[in-house]
Amino acid sequence: MKQENRGIWKFARLLPPVGSVNQYTLGEGNTRLIEKDGVFFKCEFENPTGSIKDRGICYQIAVLKKNKIKHAVLSSSGNAAVSASIYCAENGISLTVFLSPSANPQKIKKIHPYATIVTSKKPVSEAFKYSLEKKIFNLRPTKDPAGYIGYKTVGFEIMEALPEADALFIPVSGGTIFKGIFNGFGKNNFLPSFHAIQSSVVCPIASDYDRDFSPETKSLADALVARISPFKNDLHSIIKKTGGSGWVIQNKAMEIYRKKLSRYGFNSSFEGAACFAALNKARQKGYRFKNPVILLTGKYYG
Repeated sequence: MKQENRGIWKFARLLPPVGSVNQYTLGEGNTRLIEKDGVFFKCEFENPTGSIKDRGICYQIAVLKKNKIKHAVLSSSGNAAVSASIYCAENGISLTVFLSPSANPQKIKKIHPYATIVTSKKPVSEAFKYSLEKKIFNLRPTKDPAGYIGYKTVGFEIMEALPEADALFIPVSGGTIFKGIFNGFGKNNFLPSFHAIQSSVVCPIASDYDRDFSPETKSLADALVARISPFKNDLHSIIKKTGGSGWVIQNKAMEIYRKKLSRYGFNSSFEGAACFAALNKARQKGYRFKNPVILLTGKYYG
């Protein structure tokens, strides 16, 4: 459906223009911010395809439509591919998705009706190679200059609902979401501290701040997979500017805090649980927050 002032396009005046004719929406965004025991939870699993990725993909697709691009490729750990496959299909854009053999089978089932799936042990590099060979647009957010724009709307919504928020706990893989949310706060006089959350398996950013963990070989947070981020310097700059930090979370803590989220009634993935665990870890290290916000980026797939 194309409707101005719906979905992320509620904030169209604050985003780089794409033309109203290209503002397709499934109703992404406008997720609830719920307080439980003094902690605020941003429920991004409420997005149409079940994750925060809908915000970023929605804007990217609008840019593709504006530029009359009909073919795209994407490498993904799962959520972005689920989102992109549906948004592309709805807008007449053919999509080829490169997935790891370890991708969640339930996510693969959601992608299969809408996109061509290629299984690869090196999905990122293979998708990049494919895009060059076939001259097809690469939707991977870290490769697309528009990849972070849609995530600015999370910042807009938090400022509207809780202007006194003093800390944001955000799971980080490539860093696009982290960068986008920060940019959503713009030149706001008051910035919450930004905290980058990663797993004990892949933690190139968070481990620069947090050494209190034991490395593990497999993580429950299967969406946090990027070992290299082109935004590394940007993320460090954001953390420093806002007085935030990075936190490395292990599987046991994710299990404990996902159960707590479930008791609150939140169908959150382990990435959200990692953020909740990170808040507790930060408090144990002496950090004090009045209105912390936990980003629950996606729903739980068993």
